Amino acid sequence: MTSDRGALPLDPRKPVVAVVPFGAKGRDAKAGGIGRQVARRLVERFADDPNIELRPVFLVAMPETKSDAGYLVFGSTPDADLAARYGESLGTTHALTGLYRDDDKGRAFVVTLVDVKDRSAAVQREFAVTANELHRAEPALAEWLAEALGVPAPGLEPETSNEPSYQALLAGLEDETDATLLRGGDPVAADAARSRAFDEYVTAIQLDPESVRAEDRLLVLAAESVERGDEDRAARALEDVIEAKPRSWRAYYMRAELLRGIGETNLAIVALEHAHSLRPLRDADVLVLAELYIAEQAPGQAAAHLRRIAPGSEEFGRAQELLGILALQRADQAAARAFFERAAANGRSSARVHRARILIAQGMRDEAARELDQILAQADGDREARAQAHRLRLGLQRPDLEAELERAGRAALSTEATGLDEVRAAFERVLAFDAEIWEAHFGLGLVARQKEAFVAAASSFRRALELAPEQPDVMHELGVALLASGSKADALGLLDRAAALRPGEAAYIADAGFAHLRAGDLDAARERLRIASTIDANDPLTRAYLAELERVEDASGKAN
Repeated sequence: MTSDRGALPLDPRKPVVAVVPFGAKGRDAKAGGIGRQVARRLVERFADDPNIELRPVFLVAMPETKSDAGYLVFGSTPDADLAARYGESLGTTHALTGLYRDDDKGRAFVVTLVDVKDRSAAVQREFAVTANELHRAEPALAEWLAEALGVPAPGLEPETSNEPSYQALLAGLEDETDATLLRGGDPVAADAARSRAFDEYVTAIQLDPESVRAEDRLLVLAAESVERGDEDRAARALEDVIEAKPRSWRAYYMRAELLRGIGETNLAIVALEHAHSLRPLRDADVLVLAELYIAEQAPGQAAAHLRRIAPGSEEFGRAQELLGILALQRADQAAARAFFERAAANGRSSARVHRARILIAQGMRDEAARELDQILAQADGDREARAQAHRLRLGLQRPDLEAELERAGRAALSTEATGLDEVRAAFERVLAFDAEIWEAHFGLGLVARQKEAFVAAASSFRRALELAPEQPDVMHELGVALLASGSKADALGLLDRAAALRPGEAAYIADAGFAHLRAGDLDAARERLRIASTIDANDPLTRAYLAELERVEDASGKAN
């Protein structure tokens, strides 16, 4: 049954509509979520429409007692006067309110368009929802709203091809909203809602593999997982999506990004190759794939990808540099030098460092010194290249200090905390010659850590990281020092990044897992410790971390 009351005169202004989350009367709690999220979907459906603007009204009311049905309620069906006030607060010409009804008489949306200036209901209509047709209600509402306001209707295809998939999509949107609103006050409940959202979106895709909207929302959740620390959960959800939708290059690509971040290099390679086979990767992503192959000691596959990057590409210089490094690994200096020449011509300062190394190895010290001076003269150049140039210049000008630096470095890494004052003095002598030798600052941090002066250690490691920003050993040691001094939040990102850069180092991944354990993120901790244990099942520190994780899980009642 449908009914109209009144007609809306055309307005010369662009209509701007405040959309109040629809209220609901239903036989179960799902009705509220359907009402609220259909209103949200209307706003999103018109988001890019140049002829009309929809602005959401946010109404939030938390229950007064835990016995209230649900833990989050927002949405209402205000009268025309209140709806007009909502519209005034948002500077709109109209307000849209609605009620979703699900009872013995059937299902329906009753919607009212309010003229904000007149504070009156301009148009009202009831949309009956027949069996298995809920997914068609949203485009029908959109068509009616556009017609009532005298503007062209937007795309009117349903977001899914069937009601069960649409119900799952709406449930996922509701769970996402709950997770956002609960995060500040109840992080455990927020995490549970987020987990349900993953499951609901996967279900929506399984029920309708062609649903672009459900896949979009899942990919957004997965991208956020890097900050939330639940990459493994997101990767599992994407694996389920791929099973239902095996030609989704976006799912493969995002899964590769997540797996790379948690150190699952082999699986990341497989996922990226699948994405590449479905849709050719950008050159920047081809570089990432090549670097993953290099990390897995597969130079042939890496080189095959690198050679496909054409001279006109922005990534050509880096590709040539990596090919030069691979040539050096097979002791082909002539080929390496040619690759580095091309990379340097494309602006790669680090390739010039490699070229200087070749000149040093060939005994051409003066030429190497001039190359290094040119690199260091670029004050705003590549910091990593500058760091390497400083170290090479130390070896050229003061080989005695370089030998002393290496001896002190070995001593600082030793488990025997003896002679630390002399070790420290050696690092300080190096810094007196050149204050930008990152290895010397790193060594001072190791000495301070040996003395359990973690704040001083963090200060030295931080300076080393400023000079060599992509050095994973420095990231790792700074993360450990910060964790030991109580700065858990700062430590997390550093340890995760170091583990991603050294995916084969069980200790790095285990320390990242322990940092997540200390931060209370048990799922992220377990996933990282699982990977570390797979790499080295006998590592005593990893086993100790796993034991501590199990103790914490037992104490919290969380299943192992």
